[in-house]
Amino acid sequence: MVEFKRIQDATTLPPEWDELADNYFQQTKFLLHTEKHNPCSQRYYICIENGKMISAAIIYSLRLDILTFANIKSPIKMNIVGIPCSVSSQGIFGEIEGIKALKKHIYEHEKGLVLFFNLEDKPISDSFATGKTLPTIVFTNNYSNRDDYVASLRSNYRRRLKLINKENKDLRFEKKSCSDFTKEMHNQYLSVYKRSSGKLEKLTHAFFQNLPPEFTLTVCLENNITIGWNIALDDQKNYYFFLGGIDYKQNKKNNTYLRLLSSLINDGIEKKAEFIELGQTAEIPKMRMGGKPKTLYMEAHHSNSFFNKLIKICSPLLEYKPKLENTNALKNTQ
Repeated sequence: MVEFKRIQDATTLPPEWDELADNYFQQTKFLLHTEKHNPCSQRYYICIENGKMISAAIIYSLRLDILTFANIKSPIKMNIVGIPCSVSSQGIFGEIEGIKALKKHIYEHEKGLVLFFNLEDKPISDSFATGKTLPTIVFTNNYSNRDDYVASLRSNYRRRLKLINKENKDLRFEKKSCSDFTKEMHNQYLSVYKRSSGKLEKLTHAFFQNLPPEFTLTVCLENNITIGWNIALDDQKNYYFFLGGIDYKQNKKNNTYLRLLSSLINDGIEKKAEFIELGQTAEIPKMRMGGKPKTLYMEAHHSNSFFNKLIKICSPLLEYKPKLENTNALKNTQ
């Protein structure tokens, strides 16, 4: 017997939820944080078979441009199945058949446009609009230390990395608690957000400052002035880039973004992570440091049959079409 339940807030999620989740971003602790500091009508669905929870989904609602990847202004309310903070994790998880059943249930019970983001498996339905979304860049850590990693780079990429990290006595990196997150850092995040081609949630200063203690803030300072930062999460076998900010006026002079990216890879290697998740933006510089793109997919459905057909016809405009260079940064790859 299969049954479905809708849960209105994360405080009442069952213990089995975290056992089924694939990663930290899908777990109750983080969902409670997003509800408090990024409220957007979050609700949760679970599928139960013979008393056992076999799949789960996170849904939230925002008004966004549906044709964002085509750079066309097209604001519409969306019911998004995903994590409400712009990470690459998918918002539905569990057993394969349970996911299929729960998808069908969500489509039947959520009114308007439903958009599944960052699906790891390619959708096969002919009834819905489907396509690729932003790929995430994953660095496979086969290295015992930083020197081992640097030696594995092809010569031109190794030279580039040395230039990026050229000694500058005016710069230093500090590890901090997210409680030290400042208004200045938030303004740098907003600068990055405004330049983003795939805008989703705009997060508040309080969201960053109150992140759980599992998150680490790395700050790049020039003569004690913050010129860039990023936040990372060490979770099981993965080290995740979460979000970051940059003073663009200083970025070109100091290679701030690339220095922070290199530092994040070094941290992941030191922590013995199997995979370093570098995120879904700036694909080229991340690939030049050894990351590889992981294709992610989207699926859209509208409860109105006419609009559903229209969205399906327009699906090529919904899709992200990356123009990635043929990067082979590592010696042992072809």
